[in-house]
Amino acid sequence: MADIQTFQRIRDLRDREKQKTQKIYQDAVNNFEKQAEKLYECLKKKEVAEKSFEEEMKNHTVRAEAIVRHQRYIQGLQETIDHLQPAVQKARVNMQQKQVKLSAAHIEVKKFEKIVEHKRDEQWHLMKNEENKQMDELSMQQYLNFQNR
Repeated sequence: MADIQTFQRIRDLRDREKQKTQKIYQDAVNNFEKQAEKLYECLKKKEVAEKSFEEEMKNHTVRAEAIVRHQRYIQGLQETIDHLQPAVQKARVNMQQKQVKLSAAHIEVKKFEKIVEHKRDEQWHLMKNEENKQMDELSMQQYLNFQNR
């Protein structure tokens, strides 16, 4: 039967693997946040540009070249948005996959923590039983010694 130290070493190994997995997961989260922030900023720019152009159209007469320039700007933003959306989705999927791996690593560490805890309890009970046996034996010897006098 394997002793507690063996299980503790395995638990420590699994814990280090979990920490590595957690670092990888955190990198994936940071990447997702960075991609999502780029997309958000681009969407925000597009929204602001469209609102300001609408306001300009309501309040003033707009020249044709301003309309064309605005359309090109909006089109450029839309192309960037179209490019960023799959990147954001890919980063999200990657992050979710890393989260699943992190959860599995966490569960693995918990399993070995439970095994170590169980082994310690088992060892403590064995030690306590042995101690009780020795106390019983000692009591029996004292009783017999007392009877023989």
